[in-house]
Amino acid sequence: MRLPKGLYLSPMVRGSDLAMRELARKHGNASLAYSPMLRDRDVISVHQIIFSNKDEPDKQQQQHRCQSFKELKIDKAGRTDSVEEAAYLLHETSSTDTSNLIVQLCGSSPQTLGEATSAVLDIYYKNCATLPFGIDLNLGCPQECAKREGFGAFLVEKDIDATISCMASMRKSIDMYCSRHNSRITYKPTLSAKIRILDGGVDDTIAFSNKLKSVGIDFLAVHCRKRQEKHNGAPDWDAGSEIVAALPDLPIVLNGGVSCYKDYTLVTERTKCHAVMVATGFLSDNLAFNSTVQLEKGSAVAIASQYLDFAEKYPPPSYLYIQKHLRWIFRSSLQPENDPSFSASNWKDWRVKMWSFLVRPYLRSVEQFRGFLALYVQQSGDQNRAPDQILRLVSDVTFGSVKKAGKRTAREM
Repeated sequence: MRLPKGLYLSPMVRGSDLAMRELARKHGNASLAYSPMLRDRDVISVHQIIFSNKDEPDKQQQQHRCQSFKELKIDKAGRTDSVEEAAYLLHETSSTDTSNLIVQLCGSSPQTLGEATSAVLDIYYKNCATLPFGIDLNLGCPQECAKREGFGAFLVEKDIDATISCMASMRKSIDMYCSRHNSRITYKPTLSAKIRILDGGVDDTIAFSNKLKSVGIDFLAVHCRKRQEKHNGAPDWDAGSEIVAALPDLPIVLNGGVSCYKDYTLVTERTKCHAVMVATGFLSDNLAFNSTVQLEKGSAVAIASQYLDFAEKYPPPSYLYIQKHLRWIFRSSLQPENDPSFSASNWKDWRVKMWSFLVRPYLRSVEQFRGFLALYVQQSGDQNRAPDQILRLVSDVTFGSVKKAGKRTAREM
């Protein structure tokens, strides 16, 4: 399949769920979207549970197991079992999702990643009668969990040869799976990696990229910051441009700090990259990437309401996903960095109360989160493009009524 140009929705833990993927495609111009990161061992466990290590499991039994993954057990803190959550995410799909979905894996063992790659393909093929657009390896995660488990950017820093072996194992798994099912598969999923600028600079990053290319990756995504910078500071687009120029036969997707459609056009014109990957920009305001509808900034309620509509249709594994989305959408208005009069410790400020209320563990349903939007309109007095279904709630909503609405919800998210 031809690799699309344009905007890609980045892989994000509790961020690139199906609801967000569909929203980014429909209203944010996303031409390709990634799943949240999945641990290789969890994916293998999911496959073993579903198919019981049989080539042809009983269809009714298989469907029962798949259905059970949609009924996740959620503790009081919103957490789920990691294997069950991975299963939910792997089965959370739609007719329009799989054809341009990249499933991202993480891990550090070539053998385990190879097995996980085959498991992903088998799960999609047997459950959806199709394969995802591609599979990606996370080689850029800078978080503490990646350091503790030795994956992401820390795997690259520790052992580049082992990293290359991981990619080679994944390449082999894709090729072998497609060869076995050649008569029934219409396309071969892509293999890609997401990396960062290495500590040694652009030259080291290009050398590493060439090694990745040598084992058969189809494209490469580069976050134009170093591991220590995480998501802070300006991305190094000059470095990105040099990488693109040095690898003319390998499509390069650049990532970092892109917050609107104008940013996207500036980056593509400056670097000549194949596509641009966006993470928190999509979370904060997906409409900012809609080139055909230019909206003024500041319609947080409209943006959040739009996401809740998709979350109602495609429920995420846990309410923590919804909380993360709404915190990004309302961050600039409830935690304003450029307002000298704002103090995060001033509990008389309605914004401080709202920000704290948003992460309460008893906010679990779409109904309650819509109540939160009504509270925001009520407290702020801002009805800017707020949908009618939210405005109808404003006159009667209270903090207490939003909390109590959770008790009326038949099914926790």
